[in-house]
Amino acid sequence: MTAAIEVRGLGKRRGDRWVVDDVAFAVAPGEIVALVGGNGAGKSTTLAMIAGALAIDRGWVAIAGATSGTRRRVGYVPEGADPPGHLTAAELWALVGGLRGGAAVPPDVHAALELEPIADRRFERMSLGQRRRACLAAALIGAPPALVLDEPDNGLDAGALAAMATLLAAAAAAGAGVLIATHDPAVRAQVASRELVLVAGRLSD
Repeated sequence: MTAAIEVRGLGKRRGDRWVVDDVAFAVAPGEIVALVGGNGAGKSTTLAMIAGALAIDRGWVAIAGATSGTRRRVGYVPEGADPPGHLTAAELWALVGGLRGGAAVPPDVHAALELEPIADRRFERMSLGQRRRACLAAALIGAPPALVLDEPDNGLDAGALAAMATLLAAAAAAGAGVLIATHDPAVRAQVASRELVLVAGRLSD
C-alpha cells in the first residue's frame, strides 16, 4: 500500500546546526499519527517541510506516492493559524478551493465547526479559536490525501475539540493519512493510533 505521507532522511539546517536531522517515517492511508516532543524538538519545522511551507535541506517527502506537486495535496494547519489578516474566512476557502479543482468546504464540515458566523469575518478580527476553525475547514477542502496539523486544538473550546476529533476520524476513514502535533495528551489519546517522538530534531527509538 502506498503511504499517504512518506518521509525519508528529512533534514533542516539553521546556521551550523541541524534542527531536524535524518527523520524518516510513513503514515498509512486511514492512519492518524501524533508527532510529539518538547519545545524546540523540531515538530513545527518537520510539519512545515512535509506541508511544503518550508524548504527541505536534505531528504524528501512523498504524498500519496508523489514527490512533486505535494503542496496542493496536503491539508495544512500551521502552528500560528495566521493567514493574511485582511482576508475573510470565505476568501481563504475560495483560494484553497481554487487550488483543489474548485472544491468548497463540505457541508458537514461547515456545520460541525459552526463556520457561518465567521465566514465573512477578517482574520485580523478573529479569536485564536475562530482562526483555528477556519484553517481546519480550509485544510479539509477537496479531501486531500494527507492532513498535517500543527497544534490544531490550541484555542478550541470543548465543542470545537469534539468536532475536530470527529472530522479527523471521518477523513481517516475516507483514506486520508493524518499527522498531528499537539501538546495535549488527552487530544492525542482521543484521535491518534500511535505516536512518533522527536528529541532534538531526531526521532527517538
